[in-house]
Amino acid sequence: MGAGGALPGRNPRAEVLHESERTRVSRLFLTGRTVIRKEPLGPDAERRLRHERAMLERLRDVAGVAQLEAPRYPGSIVLADVGGTSLAELATPLAVDALIGLAVGLAQAVAGMHRRGVMHRDITPANIVISGDGIPFLVDFAVATSFAEIRPVFTHHTQIVGTMAYLAPEQTGRTGRSVDQRADLYALGATLYELATGEPPFGTGDPLRLAHDHLARVPAPPAKVNPVVPGPLSEIILHLLEKEPDHRYQTADGVVHDLERMREAQVRPAAASVRVGERDVPLRLLPPRLVSRDDEVATLQAAFEDAQAGRCRAVLVGGTPGVGKTALVDELRPLVAGRGGWFVAGKFDQYRRDLEFNGVHQALRALGRLLLAEPDAS
Repeated sequence: MGAGGALPGRNPRAEVLHESERTRVSRLFLTGRTVIRKEPLGPDAERRLRHERAMLERLRDVAGVAQLEAPRYPGSIVLADVGGTSLAELATPLAVDALIGLAVGLAQAVAGMHRRGVMHRDITPANIVISGDGIPFLVDFAVATSFAEIRPVFTHHTQIVGTMAYLAPEQTGRTGRSVDQRADLYALGATLYELATGEPPFGTGDPLRLAHDHLARVPAPPAKVNPVVPGPLSEIILHLLEKEPDHRYQTADGVVHDLERMREAQVRPAAASVRVGERDVPLRLLPPRLVSRDDEVATLQAAFEDAQAGRCRAVLVGGTPGVGKTALVDELRPLVAGRGGWFVAGKFDQYRRDLEFNGVHQALRALGRLLLAEPDAS
């Protein structure tokens, strides 16, 4: 049957591998081979199907990434079946040699994906399949996006996109920083941390606690948790887990270089030692941060502290368009999130005089959405 994918004449035998309210994944037994069929479920299934298929089309022939297959079935994505098992099902921590080999393979897959301009946004052991010959494959591109500057809004912790135990701080919407491909590198670091130690950097469980830990806690070095982990590998993982995107690895190619040097040093002790980030060159100029706004940030922080103490404060932030008002106010996000608070904001439009109170309306609407996401008992 051609790649155009007409519907087969009869339904093949199927084995359901996973099923939830949003997705069903099955293995189909075709003549002489098997394929994986993924069916998005729910009210927005068609939109999610189109989106994931578009991402996978961009990633054709990228090594270490799930590949589209023929035939096509209505309402489904059909993928090559690499066999094997999910990385989440393997017993951890892994032996050092297996860990290093998987780390190199995963970093190469992420590098290939990023070269095609795609961010995965949910790299976790559950979204990595190990083939029968031990090669890791990235799967599940449901929330993947093309490269773009994404600035997440402050959302309820139950509505954050991604898996909380592996989520970069900026993906929580609680830092005010934009999200780019470096968020995938943090998730790669969190995944390798689990493979090296047996648990993600901050464990699992309460999403509020995990969000706070990603923002504020420094994980214990993997080599301290598991003494058999080589020191250089522990350093690489911790560098991937830097909270500030500008301070962590900037490219997956930089990670691949360091891991391969480390693997060489393991085999030949006389080889040059690993210098973390030695070949890590940013893909583009880094976005500017606030400059010379320390006094203004201090004023906002003081107002927040007063509010925490029960003294009501109001601070108006004004200025010409593009001067950095939004970026300034966003500096409060990590402070508010660190105290267990909610951050909502609204912005007035100088060209919409018919919407004089739109900024207040936006803030109250955001607050309403957060309240509606709370459990009924709350």
